[in-house]
Amino acid sequence: MWENTVFVVQLLALWLKKAWAWWTQKSRKTLLFEAIANATSYETWADFAFQLDECLDKDLWRQGFIDKAYDYRVIHERLTRIYEYQAAKDVLGLINLIRSGLVRNLGNITAPKLYNQAHAGTKLLIEDYITQVALAIEYITDLPPNATTWTAQTKLDVLHNSRAAYGRSVLVLQGGAVFGLCHLGVVKALHLRGLLPRIIAGTATGAIIAALVGVRTEDELLDSLTGENIDITAFTNLPYRDSGRLQTLYRRLKRWRSEGHFLDLEILKQVLRSNVGEYTFEEAYERTKRVLNITVTTDGGPSIPNLLNYLTAPNVLIWSAALASNTTSSYESVTILAKNERGEVVPWPLTAGRTLRPTSYGSYRNRKSPLHRIGELFNVNHFVISQARPYLAPFLRSDLYRPHPKQDRRWKLSMLVAHFVVGEIRHRLRQLDKLGMLPDDARRFLLDEDVPGPSLTLVPEITPGDFFKLLENPTTEAINYWILRGERSVWPVITALKIRLAIEVELDKGYQLVRARKPLKPLKGSSISSGQRRIDGKSETRSTAYNETDNSSAKMSGRARAASFGGGGVS
Repeated sequence: MWENTVFVVQLLALWLKKAWAWWTQKSRKTLLFEAIANATSYETWADFAFQLDECLDKDLWRQGFIDKAYDYRVIHERLTRIYEYQAAKDVLGLINLIRSGLVRNLGNITAPKLYNQAHAGTKLLIEDYITQVALAIEYITDLPPNATTWTAQTKLDVLHNSRAAYGRSVLVLQGGAVFGLCHLGVVKALHLRGLLPRIIAGTATGAIIAALVGVRTEDELLDSLTGENIDITAFTNLPYRDSGRLQTLYRRLKRWRSEGHFLDLEILKQVLRSNVGEYTFEEAYERTKRVLNITVTTDGGPSIPNLLNYLTAPNVLIWSAALASNTTSSYESVTILAKNERGEVVPWPLTAGRTLRPTSYGSYRNRKSPLHRIGELFNVNHFVISQARPYLAPFLRSDLYRPHPKQDRRWKLSMLVAHFVVGEIRHRLRQLDKLGMLPDDARRFLLDEDVPGPSLTLVPEITPGDFFKLLENPTTEAINYWILRGERSVWPVITALKIRLAIEVELDKGYQLVRARKPLKPLKGSSISSGQRRIDGKSETRSTAYNETDNSSAKMSGRARAASFGGGGVS
């Protein structure tokens, strides 16, 4: 009897154990979601995303090209014609077809609904179309010129006009304090996939990151986007570097009360000079061909440029402009420095006697905002915005991001209500601002800048624990932590970015390559050939090997920027 009782108890315990294991066992879908959330590289993330789509049958959605969210007939027809022109080697027909469709949102292919269904991408028809257009542009770029219909100048004109028609993109790095270190991860993720725009703009903390990127060449950039290669000795040498969070909070509040800003500007100045160097905007552009823009605000009115770049402020030192962009009050004056004609560093004359003000996104009533100005100067019609301001980030998350599985219906409903409430509040604040009734400090913190064109906003996931990091000084480990956060904000929208940027990148690469290859024409009536130049009345033959070296290096530089649409290169 006793043995039977023991047997029944053991059997019951075994079944209870199995039932508990079955009840608590995670499904394959949940495991894949967790793997995606913990991925440390895009390749790993993409692999799990493909598996998750197969688990949820979203791969079937991608394979079917019919969807009311976009005009699939137009895309399918154009893709078919590209194949036909390539098979017939009809270069003129291919060029005319490409130039007739140089619209970023052709057939509504950038609609958010097409990018929040599957995790690994969108409709394969759209991806194939963009890929084939990019390959066709590469084919046109590599097509050898002839002496009649397809000259080097004709090719250059085609690529130049196509690039102008399509427009350009700018990467805008907005604020964020310590969270602004996420911008490093955003730049790294875009660079590795060959999608980093040549035009970069920064404000406040974003200006520091933009300055660091704007002075680096293609070969230098990737190595500089790690915590180990960023010089933070100015922070590590502080006498109070080991102070606790409460002491840090007290010290910063005391500094804000007495000096008008939270951060020590002298420490920030040391960090900028050690990482950016003494480059001016013009010198940085000549070195890297990146168009760096930094936003500052003065009380000088429209006569003082609020957007500094190699066109508006060529001789201004980049580090001083980035420091000025981080000014939070007029308690302590920050002088913007420039190089004069003798190379000496002097105060920039345009800001002499002017007071630098906090960068306020709503303070451009009497003139155009910096983003409008960028559009005018550089033919920009598309904005990729990295938003790291913690108090706005949760409410600016793009519809292109898919929700995490742990975010159930109640969470989604609460976020929907929160978005509605925040949207209504921001609308009322803008009304007060138009009436001139909103204080400058409130405008600076509560209003977001209007974007004058199509945009895509990248927002990092920020946890409550991350806010405590505002009270910590940067370390190598902390920088790497924020870089990974920034990268993870880009991975879910890589496909959306490819659809928007791949054609632009290929046009820009092709134009730069052809312009570098195109030989100079001798002056009419001159005896100097393309390989000669005249110095002091004598002809000097220029080495052919020198020309070949120039062209080869230019070609490699262009290819390093964007190795392929798939991002196979370190670009």
